[in-house]
Amino acid sequence: MKERLLDSSTKARGYGSSVGTCGVQDTGEGMEHARELQQGQFRNFGFDERRESCEAGIEKKMDKDRKESACGTDYETAISLTGYGVFHYWLMFVCGWANASDAVEILCISFLLPSAECDLELTPARKGWLSAILFVGMMIGGYIWGSLGDTLGRRIVLINAMLVNAAAGFFSSFSQGYYIFLVLRFLSGVGVGGSIPVVWSYYAEFQPSAKRGAALSVLASFWMVGNVTVAGLAWAIIPHEIGWTDPASFQYNSWRIFVAISALPSFLVAIALVFMPESPRFLLCQGREEETLSVLRRIYYTNTGKDRASYPVTSLQVERVSPHIVVQKQDWRSSIKECVNKAGQLFSPALYRVTLIMLVINFAIQFGYYGLWLWFPELFNKLEQYHTLHPNHTASVCEVVSVDLSAVKELNSTATNFCTNSIPDNQVFINSFIISASAAPSNLWTILHMDKLGRRFFLCFSMLLSGCSAFFIYLVNSSTMNLILSCIFGAVSTMGFNSLDCLGIELFPTSLRSTAMALTLVAARLGAILGNLVFGYLVESHCAVPILTVAGLLIGGGFMGLLLPNTTQKPLL
Repeated sequence: MKERLLDSSTKARGYGSSVGTCGVQDTGEGMEHARELQQGQFRNFGFDERRESCEAGIEKKMDKDRKESACGTDYETAISLTGYGVFHYWLMFVCGWANASDAVEILCISFLLPSAECDLELTPARKGWLSAILFVGMMIGGYIWGSLGDTLGRRIVLINAMLVNAAAGFFSSFSQGYYIFLVLRFLSGVGVGGSIPVVWSYYAEFQPSAKRGAALSVLASFWMVGNVTVAGLAWAIIPHEIGWTDPASFQYNSWRIFVAISALPSFLVAIALVFMPESPRFLLCQGREEETLSVLRRIYYTNTGKDRASYPVTSLQVERVSPHIVVQKQDWRSSIKECVNKAGQLFSPALYRVTLIMLVINFAIQFGYYGLWLWFPELFNKLEQYHTLHPNHTASVCEVVSVDLSAVKELNSTATNFCTNSIPDNQVFINSFIISASAAPSNLWTILHMDKLGRRFFLCFSMLLSGCSAFFIYLVNSSTMNLILSCIFGAVSTMGFNSLDCLGIELFPTSLRSTAMALTLVAARLGAILGNLVFGYLVESHCAVPILTVAGLLIGGGFMGLLLPNTTQKPLL
């Protein structure tokens, strides 16, 4: 009787179904009248003891409805309601191979250096520049593409970056001289530099916070897939005499074919991305609510198989944005200006401390990793040559690289066929496989425990251990010991990169995320460039200097990681 009276009275006064601005049916005034009527009914019917309980229920409902009416559903709830299934696994595969293709394009240089030594007239300094020039392109391209990703959208920028990478990498295989090859590898780096920051932002914004750490660790593990892929391609192609090898005419020999095939994954990823949606988090940040809901319904349909109309969210909390952002369609000059403004915002009082710490850590970890990693195939090749000349003698890496190995060249080659005979021994490729695969346990550990132990734990733990392992590389005196320590270095470095990728995504707001990734990667590329140049110029004359520098930077970066805030299982900003 009481319920019927309340229902009929509130409907009679018109307060039962007034429509709010965010799609929620209710008003504060109507609920206030309903409460007054309810109090009167209780007094009339003698239900005073139950009145306070009912009032509390009404007040609770009013607070909930007011909140929903004013805000809509928050993004974390909305993305969680899409489920986790086929769409996310396909996204993982596509973005994972985008990451792997970048690894292939970066690391292919280290495998072709011995084979291209005569064709491109490579000296140790030229080898260092050839490894470093890719990172120069990545530094420039990363900032440009990453900033545009915050302005024009993640997907379209990522597609274009992957296509630039693929095209420049493919056409570099036709280069007949060092300088043309150098320029095209620079352009390939521009493409790679754009895809790395954008693919991480794009992928992370589809992930619910409870699964984001594990999902980003899976994405990071595709770097190992790229390492294994490029080592397999190099082993399958470079040692064989295929293509055109006449020095007097146009040459397109095995290492050039290897370079061309290495560009294929980037092209295939760009095609796959054409059929993927834009990041819903980016769309919402731009004030494009309907487009965001459309993407969320598509994810919901793909994951659950249910009709899109049954997706329970009808409105979202939309950030306030200026009208020109919602309208979009800015010209390129406006986009560039906005990119510069976004970079400036990273040094605002609220963000400058985190930004500076991330810049230093990125520089340190990439100086160490790429300084050593891109030289491993060359170092192993020199070890094999050394042991050919001195089969019963053990020597440290630094002693080996300082020895003149021309006697090996005289034994195994002539001046006319030296390039053919300088192809690395099979053991070099086997060692590269082993080192690449050594990252598998670390990737698995971060996938399973990144959301439990936290990002800072893995970052600090990794950089301290990798710094110690880099120091001990200086002390090894046999090929086997060198391989073991190289595996340890690669494995522990992987944990640092995985955690740093998570932190780079989670420490910055959506509107600045790609720009922040791009800017921190500028520091990372500077570290990689200097690491390659330092090794190129000093590895033969002062071997201990670059190795000890790597150890010091990695250990120092590990301690700096303690200053970063905790972002584990927290919603994206």
